[in-house]
Amino acid sequence: MIKINLLPYRAERKKEIIKKQVFFGALPLLAACLIIGLVWWSTNAKHTQVLEDIAVLQKKIEQSKLKMKDIENYKSQKEMLAKKMDIIKTLQKNKSGPVRMIDEISTCLPGNLWLTQFEQKGSSLKLKGSALDNISVSKYMVRLENSANFKDVELLEIKTNKKTSVKGGASLKSFQLQSTVVYNPDGVTPSS
Repeated sequence: MIKINLLPYRAERKKEIIKKQVFFGALPLLAACLIIGLVWWSTNAKHTQVLEDIAVLQKKIEQSKLKMKDIENYKSQKEMLAKKMDIIKTLQKNKSGPVRMIDEISTCLPGNLWLTQFEQKGSSLKLKGSALDNISVSKYMVRLENSANFKDVELLEIKTNKKTSVKGGASLKSFQLQSTVVYNPDGVTPSS
């Protein structure tokens, strides 16, 4: 028996060709969408990882800032303590200075001279006293100038006090000296 296809075969063949073209046309489109999706997912994952890394680094930066603040506080405390230690060392070196100065003032006194007052402001020293004669005042000034604890000894005034006199009728001389005090903690004579 002979089979005769009464259906139009061309229309069916056309449908099959169209189906194949749609399938093979959609396959690259589907593959492109899949590749784009993978690239997007990979990029999004990298972006998320970068954001997490940034957050971790920002936390480390904040911790570092706190540590830096602690270090700065430590440095300022260290500087303050170093300054205090320097002041303490200076005070310890200079603590015997006033004692030496007063000792030197009394050691330099000649026999015919008396001190009635002395006043120190900073490194400036004023001495007031009485003497039997001008030579005693001069000797005292020379002795003070040769001392390691005094420099720039100046006679501010000397006058005869006629109201006060000693036996023999000699009048006392009132004088006033000014000098710069040099504290020498090591006992070394300063060089001018």
